[in-house]
Amino acid sequence: MNAAPLEPLAIDLSAEINAAFANARTHAAAATASANDAVTRALECGRLLNQQKAAMPHGAWQSWLATHCPEISAATARRYMALAKRSRERFLDDGAGLRQAYLATGVLPASPRAPREPDANTPTITFVRGLDQFRRWFNRRTDECPLDQWTPDARRLLRNELAWFKRLYDQLGQPMPRKPQ
Repeated sequence: MNAAPLEPLAIDLSAEINAAFANARTHAAAATASANDAVTRALECGRLLNQQKAAMPHGAWQSWLATHCPEISAATARRYMALAKRSRERFLDDGAGLRQAYLATGVLPASPRAPREPDANTPTITFVRGLDQFRRWFNRRTDECPLDQWTPDARRLLRNELAWFKRLYDQLGQPMPRKPQ
């Protein structure tokens, strides 16, 4: 099938379109290379952070990090350290960037869970994210150092921090007062 001859166009932007496309492709390639580099650097930083933490006495890590690496937040340090530990399981050299590397290794969940509709017969609590983060921290912490190896001061501090939660837990176990009708 022969294409009909094109009529002369009032405007021809093909040169600009091709130049813009070439520019976009060049920047995309640079972004991919930069993303690969960011993952490589984060892995190296995480490896070094893991080594440093392993050499620290129990309970000294957070203050050491804040003092010696003030630009690295504790959350970023945890993500980098987890990324370095878990990167052995996955190939991370795909240019997708740090977030995708976190997702690939399970450092970040793949997607947030969709909130469920409330049901009077099935009470749900949607504001426990902080408690879940604490639970995960505690599990990681006790995996690294079992509770029976904690110092008395560390145990006392955590116990004091959790006193409010015990009171709440006890209150939840008490019968609900009846509302006047």
